Amino acid sequence: MRRVVEYLALTVIGILVTGSLVGMLIDRPVFMSYAYSGSMEPTINKGDVFFINPISRNPEVGDIIVFQTGDVWTVHRVYAITEDGYITKGDNNIATDQQSHDIPPIPKERIAGTVITVKGTPLRIPQLGNYLGTGLSDRGKVLLAGALILVGILAFAGDETSHSRKRKKKITVKFRTLYALASVFLLIMVAVSTFVSWETVPITYSVTSAGGLREGWYLPGEEFQQEITIKNRNLYPMTYFVSMGPTITAVSEDGFMLEEGEERSITVTLKAPQKTAMYSPRLQVNAYMPILPVPVLDALYRIHPMVPLLAILVEISLFLGIFYVILGIGNEDILRIRRRRTSLLREISEVFRT
Repeated sequence: MRRVVEYLALTVIGILVTGSLVGMLIDRPVFMSYAYSGSMEPTINKGDVFFINPISRNPEVGDIIVFQTGDVWTVHRVYAITEDGYITKGDNNIATDQQSHDIPPIPKERIAGTVITVKGTPLRIPQLGNYLGTGLSDRGKVLLAGALILVGILAFAGDETSHSRKRKKKITVKFRTLYALASVFLLIMVAVSTFVSWETVPITYSVTSAGGLREGWYLPGEEFQQEITIKNRNLYPMTYFVSMGPTITAVSEDGFMLEEGEERSITVTLKAPQKTAMYSPRLQVNAYMPILPVPVLDALYRIHPMVPLLAILVEISLFLGIFYVILGIGNEDILRIRRRRTSLLREISEVFRT
């Protein structure tokens, strides 16, 4: 029974990690997220991690849902249902989102899922999100995900053997199994390290009749320029592509390569709308490992920013498959680890010490 619980725990961790990595890649919460504000207090406090049922996308009044407005994902309660979509409201807010923020009713395709609750109370981990959001860098999150995946590889790569009751059982790791799991680990790390190189650069300015009196103030309809600096913080060269958001009319360069630690300034041209207000258009910057020709990456990027990354992962997978065939090694045992009657977690720690 104890071993069943341990395997179940590792399986749950694997699902959550995989879901989180997929969510990072598609910019969408999958199995869990955390509250960025106190709008749902006291039901969900700021920084609380909560869990999502991504299959439940037909909520009823009173359900707590995760939905997208613009580039932001929000967790609020369904207040009402109309023909145009869902009316939402934070438990700590006075008015609905549609009243206070002029947000249209939320359509089903904008809903990531329903927050999992037990007797009306959300399952949550208090304050963990504050640490995930500020205590870990992007690289730290990648290393944490990699460590959890490595634990899964060590836990499930072995085949238990026992030739007699008196002989101690062993964990036998076959080359084929380890190579496959290590390949999956490499592909995930490449995908995540690429994703954390992507960034959205906001350009904030105000449109006002007093345009020009202060920095960042512009007249309605005025065209202006700003300089944006992009730096490659990776340990290898990256190919960068830049896409424009609303009110951005041109960029000086929309595709270039940067070496390790190199940076480049590009000029962004914007045109202020006629309506006086504060605006914050976003410049999307995507980076990719240059293992495909730049024209190919550019053509794929124009389809969707995820397509070049998928093509890179396919190319790496083909290389790993060809390399495996060239090695000519199949079902050979490459590692045997003695196992005593102890818990699975202790076995994993023993593997780390060897």
